[in-house]
Amino acid sequence: MEKRERLEEEFELQSEELAVQGYGHITSVLSANYNLIADELSELGDFKKGLALDLGTGLGDLALEVGKRYPQLKVIGIDLSQAAVKEAKKKAQEQNVGNVYFQLQDAQRVAFKDSSFDLVISHGTIHHFQDIRLAFYETYRILKPQGLAYLTDLKRDAPEDIVEEVAKNLPEAGAKAFVNSINGAYLGEELQEILNSLGIEEFKISGQSFHKSTIIKNKERLRNSSMRSANYTKLSQTIIIKKHD
Repeated sequence: MEKRERLEEEFELQSEELAVQGYGHITSVLSANYNLIADELSELGDFKKGLALDLGTGLGDLALEVGKRYPQLKVIGIDLSQAAVKEAKKKAQEQNVGNVYFQLQDAQRVAFKDSSFDLVISHGTIHHFQDIRLAFYETYRILKPQGLAYLTDLKRDAPEDIVEEVAKNLPEAGAKAFVNSINGAYLGEELQEILNSLGIEEFKISGQSFHKSTIIKNKERLRNSSMRSANYTKLSQTIIIKKHD
């Protein structure tokens, strides 16, 4: 099942365009996360130059935030939804971000050479992949030696009270989609088993958290966000993969 079909299924809608609109409501509520993730990258490596890939970029929010912080870094966002890619390109133009590009591509069969990227990022996309083993394989294949993958996604064992709290802040279709996403997400031990089976040695899976400096940078944004509570990090998990020489 392709991501555009998964979006329609999660939102319980027949139209990809309507599903993308619903997805936009979710990203607006969770928008603080994109800034936090983009700022957290400075704690994990030097990405001032080079090439980065955003897997399942959706409406392009994470790719754009990374591009704004690293103007010399070329960022490519890929997604299977034509409607989402169209909207992401529109955002890049409106925000005048010239180092971020969007393409219609499958994250499970990316059209890039081995060892091409310094950085691979993704947020809220892993549970969309039909073949997660293939997606992880492709992620590792395209990473340069010493490259980093920083992937975050929802987790199936997220606390029910926090899931319900987020759902209350969303329109009806968005709330259903969010709950469907939680139910379709992976447990940390499932992800660990998959990565081990691929022979990927250096990785870390943990609950989502951010360095103090990242929180300070986003203090005002978090204060005005519906996600200002630290409990919201319990919804997600982080997968960090490093590639050896």
